[in-house]
Amino acid sequence: MGWIYFSFGVAAAGALIFCGWIYYVGTRKIPSSGGLFFFSRVVLAVPRFAQSDPRWADDPLGPTQSSLAEAGCAVCSAAMVLAFYGQDIDPGRLNAFLSDKGGYTPEGWLYWEKAADYHPGAARHAYEDLPSYYLIDSNLERGNPVIVRIRFPNGVTHFVVIMGKDGFDYLIQDPATAGANGVYPLRILVPQIDALRFYERLTPAPAR
Repeated sequence: MGWIYFSFGVAAAGALIFCGWIYYVGTRKIPSSGGLFFFSRVVLAVPRFAQSDPRWADDPLGPTQSSLAEAGCAVCSAAMVLAFYGQDIDPGRLNAFLSDKGGYTPEGWLYWEKAADYHPGAARHAYEDLPSYYLIDSNLERGNPVIVRIRFPNGVTHFVVIMGKDGFDYLIQDPATAGANGVYPLRILVPQIDALRFYERLTPAPAR
């Protein structure tokens, strides 16, 4: 009988491992902390760009009547990641480029792949869909920040850059805070991640 109990135990352990793996790699809306436990704090040197920076705060967001200060979280987040790759870029210049090149929908939603064309051949738009812990953690482990879409209780959506992790906590640069909170855990802001985007660096960034 012992071997029967042993077999059941092995099967149960295997099922738990399989379910855990599916939970880790599966794409869906996920809690804003979790995934792999990072025993050593990881913080990537992503520069901080604030929507309220007076250099571009009043610039219109693409074809809309909104300003970057009001609705520029996506373009600021994209600029932070591309600047991390070494590109000479900021939200004002990226917004002007996207406005000229059809980089926005009429509603002002960013075509994320267009932002990668700011320095052709320097980065590529690699992913835009539902998040998973595996996708976020594997990018951080190889030194690549990611952008996530979150939603506040009032229904308003917002984009931030995940640029580190401490334990189960994802650490963010938030373009809406003007750096007042520094780098802080995403779970303080919202309980859930709705969507994920990330780029990949291809070559050293040329001067523009």
